[in-house]
Amino acid sequence: MTKIAITAAAMLVAMGAAFAGSDNYGSADANQPAATVDNPYTASIKKSEPAAKQPVVQGSDRNLFGSH
Repeated sequence: MTKIAITAAAMLVAMGAAFAGSDNYGSADANQPAATVDNPYTASIKKSEPAAKQPVVQGSDRNLFGSH
């Protein structure tokens, strides 16, 4: 029973310290909307296109790792 009480007291102290250290807790300016929205392209190209299909060329090493 005492372990539970000590654990609960320690958690209350830790949570109180976390709120006391927060700059945004209770602040009127904490939830202001962003001034502008940034919408850049995240890829190196604007429009993605599928890769061109190329035929598979069988080389001289096709049996290098297979059974002979």
